[in-house]
Amino acid sequence: MPSSLLSRVTAWCPPSLAALRRPRPSRADLRALGRRLGHFWVVWSALLLVHEAGHAITALRQGLTVRRVTVGAGPVLQRWQVGDAQLVLRLVPVAGMTTLGPARSGAAAVSDDGRWREWRRQLATLGGGVLATLVLAVGVAGAVAARERVSGSRWVWGRFLVADAVVLTVFNFLPVPPLDGGRAAFGAFTAWRGAPLSGDALFWVQVGGLALALAPMTLWTRWTSRIDAAAMRWGVPAGRR
Repeated sequence: MPSSLLSRVTAWCPPSLAALRRPRPSRADLRALGRRLGHFWVVWSALLLVHEAGHAITALRQGLTVRRVTVGAGPVLQRWQVGDAQLVLRLVPVAGMTTLGPARSGAAAVSDDGRWREWRRQLATLGGGVLATLVLAVGVAGAVAARERVSGSRWVWGRFLVADAVVLTVFNFLPVPPLDGGRAAFGAFTAWRGAPLSGDALFWVQVGGLALALAPMTLWTRWTSRIDAAAMRWGVPAGRR
């Protein structure tokens, strides 16, 4: 087929077919993609570990036991035993979970009319993860500012780490049951109701909350470039203004 006719045909093709004309990615492109994926995996695994560690430490201070801390979703990469708790690292760093057990012996028991006290204990445990992520963001921001003051240039990955930590903190405040904000709201509803929901009702609450979580997750995905751009503008070194 002559090249002129080929160009006309591909011009009339849908974008999905016209994209077949694009050259294959080079090795440099693949290496750059690998670096970005590696950065995402390391950064978000670390962020989720810090966040869940905040939950676990606060739970222990509340007199609860910690059975398992899970970082990520999907296939298990590694398991560690840390004291009485198990630390599980999974392949995809998109979620985390801290599984709690009953109160330790000697901890104050919750009476029938103390359900709000139990909710405040849960709220403190949830707040520990948020506080840990915020402390990490502030600490890394200070390290970024100090390094950039000396070098006079942007520390790109440090800025992205601060942005990701802030995103994780804000995202967890949303009142959606799988997230910390939603768990706090659901705990308040349970305390007000005076009795936990049935298994079927709890299942549908979790499914509905997960469906609602897809909206902010999609929004965050679409706004990733804007978040990165804002991270690059913040506190620009004097030599780069």
